[in-house]
Amino acid sequence: MKKKRGLVPIEPESSLPLVDCHCHFPWNQNPARMVETYEKQYELFFKEGGKYIISCSVDWESHKFIQKFVESHDNMGYTSGWAPQTVTFTDKKKHDEEFSQWMDYIQNNPSNYLGIGEIGLDFHHAKKLDKRKRQIEIFKKIIHETKSLNKPYILHVRNPTQNDVDIDNPNHEFNDFDIVNKIIIKILEEEEIEPSRVMWHCFSGPSKEWGTKIASEGYIISAISSAYGNKKMLRFTSEVPISNIVTETDAPYQHPYQYGVSNTPRNVKYAIAALAFSHSMDQKEVAEIVLNNARNFFKIKL
Repeated sequence: MKKKRGLVPIEPESSLPLVDCHCHFPWNQNPARMVETYEKQYELFFKEGGKYIISCSVDWESHKFIQKFVESHDNMGYTSGWAPQTVTFTDKKKHDEEFSQWMDYIQNNPSNYLGIGEIGLDFHHAKKLDKRKRQIEIFKKIIHETKSLNKPYILHVRNPTQNDVDIDNPNHEFNDFDIVNKIIIKILEEEEIEPSRVMWHCFSGPSKEWGTKIASEGYIISAISSAYGNKKMLRFTSEVPISNIVTETDAPYQHPYQYGVSNTPRNVKYAIAALAFSHSMDQKEVAEIVLNNARNFFKIKL
């Protein structure tokens, strides 16, 4: 699918130095939707110029699954997370038991993983006030009890839309379109977390002004592969300096230009193409800058 400069991003160039800073790889998904096996995806990523893959877990089970794969493959690392969806959708007894196991691992094995996340708030999947308060409680607990480890944080940040209003509490501030941003920043400031230690994964606002605000405070934002085919994401990335950006795919989610198709780490090249377009820069220059940003943020050796 050829693209014309000035209208939409052009095709990614070949052999760019790529780093996927956030994907779920391998992942428990329907084999019928997979593009290739995980071993094939891994092989093609490096064959096509890839330098490093950072995989991300969201709960205790995915942590163990991903850790095993990463530790048997070169040029890979992982971040270990407790996603807000896990807080909302897991039976409380099971949640508390596995959260305790996960937290014990995080606190006692900091040299094994690159960062803590994804963690955060998701007021789309938690529409009710009690579930939103529970997400906030767990997020605050994670930050408070891990900040002394001095590890990077990877945030999942999803604000409510007009379709996510808590009908039992329609006038509550938690229904505001940018409330998740505000709560997360407030907690990070209260816990005195240095913004340069925090990456906002797959973040798009909800308005482009948030890109300028977050970047100006020193936070890192990851540009997603689906920005390539999403005008809103393109506008958002244009407001963030390249010096504050890393790249990700969120594979197997967020395909660059097709809905419902399984994504793969090598498609991070489409995030590079999108950034080159939104910042009027050469793709190779963008790739080298974001690679260096990732190296510094995660302290990885390539």
